[in-house]
Amino acid sequence: MRPDEDTLGPMVQVFIIGAGDGGKAVLSRLIQFDWFQIMGVADLNPEAPAISLAREQNIPIFLEDPVHLFEDMSIDLVFDLTGDASVGRRLIQLSCDRFDVATGEVAHVLWDVIRELEDRETGLKKKLGENEILLDISLMLSRSETPDEIFKAIVEGGMRMTNMPAGSLSVYNKHNNKLFLVATKGLSSEFYQNAVYSVRPGGLTEHILSNKDPILVPDLADFPSFNNPIILKEGIRSLIAIPLISDKGPVGILYSDDFEPRRFESTLIDGLRMLATQAVIAIQKQQAFEQIKDLSVRDPLTGLYNRRYLNKVLSSEIERSYRLNRPLSLLIFDVDKFKQVNDMYGHVMGDHVLQGLSKYLESVLRPYDVLARFGGEEFVILMSETTKEEAVASAERLREVISDLDLLPDRNKVTCSFGVCTLEGNEEGGVTPNEIIQFADKALYQAKHQGRNQVCVYKF
Repeated sequence: MRPDEDTLGPMVQVFIIGAGDGGKAVLSRLIQFDWFQIMGVADLNPEAPAISLAREQNIPIFLEDPVHLFEDMSIDLVFDLTGDASVGRRLIQLSCDRFDVATGEVAHVLWDVIRELEDRETGLKKKLGENEILLDISLMLSRSETPDEIFKAIVEGGMRMTNMPAGSLSVYNKHNNKLFLVATKGLSSEFYQNAVYSVRPGGLTEHILSNKDPILVPDLADFPSFNNPIILKEGIRSLIAIPLISDKGPVGILYSDDFEPRRFESTLIDGLRMLATQAVIAIQKQQAFEQIKDLSVRDPLTGLYNRRYLNKVLSSEIERSYRLNRPLSLLIFDVDKFKQVNDMYGHVMGDHVLQGLSKYLESVLRPYDVLARFGGEEFVILMSETTKEEAVASAERLREVISDLDLLPDRNKVTCSFGVCTLEGNEEGGVTPNEIIQFADKALYQAKHQGRNQVCVYKF
């Protein structure tokens, strides 16, 4: 008796004769569809491949010639995979209008139909899965309030879409033609130290940014000319580079990485394009929001962060330093004898010196260092994850280069004095934002007192 079609839908009742490799292949496909009911599998060999599979699936098996049984069975379709012409003739004589017989080429045609249906079902499920991921990513981006949260959501979305264990996001700055690494996951801390890199003409990065479609690299070993030491040191073997392009040009690059060679399906491209669109919109919205916020946190003369912003960031960075037991350094410096510059050349030239100095500092500092105009000719650099030795080395480099800049006419030079204070993250009782500034300022005063154009360090 056929199952109730109103409740279960139409069910095709199938019997398979011939349980060799072909029978097993047909059976393995049919059991994946709930609209096939396998009435039995027959073969004279009890160890035939399809017989074993039928046992596992609790499907009736027949170790005999089953043709005589069909007179009393309700069957829609019989697969004759025996290759025995006599069996085929008997089935055709018996079938009449009772059931259909698939033999020879007919069986192959039905096989192809089943395979196509299976591929369509698999593709549909995958597409639905990708759409679900894209929806989740969209919700994550809409709930993100800070740049870090947005960047993290984009990286994790790329990893989830590609099912890869690592990823990174770099944002493009068109003014200096550089990419700034803003988020990573699954990669070493050393990878993050290479946070700024230029877009070289003819290089891989330029190639990625000039393409609209994602670039899939299944195995870097197939490209012996690829010699990026940073990626190779990480042990990355396969990657997907997704260019983030807006109507105004490049926005950045989203990478998904694996430490093993991978095979990528071409259907993945469409989902990655949609992910790239979401990422571009999110980044552009955040950039527009940051531009609005800049109006209240930027110094109007130099364009640097102002003291108000510094105080806000300083509080959170100190808290982070103590929570993670990580070093935090603050450099405070000013222009030596700046009053004489104004008296000799005028305030317009004094402003030019401050603007030129600010522009240079912005071009050489790390993207995650905070550079602020503290007041007058005084500046502050907040450097997270930076030890005292590293901070002093940075201050010395800046001091030497500043003294070589052409900021004044008549070949006169500008020099600066630096005060450095470093928190190791374990100071007893903690240090407040005001205190770390005062400590660095004391070191700056010492540098002034000792003759200017030098670096001094506050000692706890």
